[in-house]
Amino acid sequence: MAFKMTPEAQARIDEHRAWATQRRVEFANLNNESLVASAKLYMANMTPAQFAPGEPVYDATMWHIILPELLRRLSDQA
Repeated sequence: MAFKMTPEAQARIDEHRAWATQRRVEFANLNNESLVASAKLYMANMTPAQFAPGEPVYDATMWHIILPELLRRLSDQA
């Protein structure tokens, strides 16, 4: 038997799913230049999970090495 959600909880879940779907469509339709600008804006307004550059953990590698390299390459193609 599946867990029964309250109508309010189900409404919140549905709202969050709709928001996420809308964001996916929005970002999928950006050109590379706009996608890079959006990624840089989002990165400027958030922080990685408490890991500094050079710390040998996935979060730091993704945030400080992989994402900047992806953005650089996309910028070069734009």
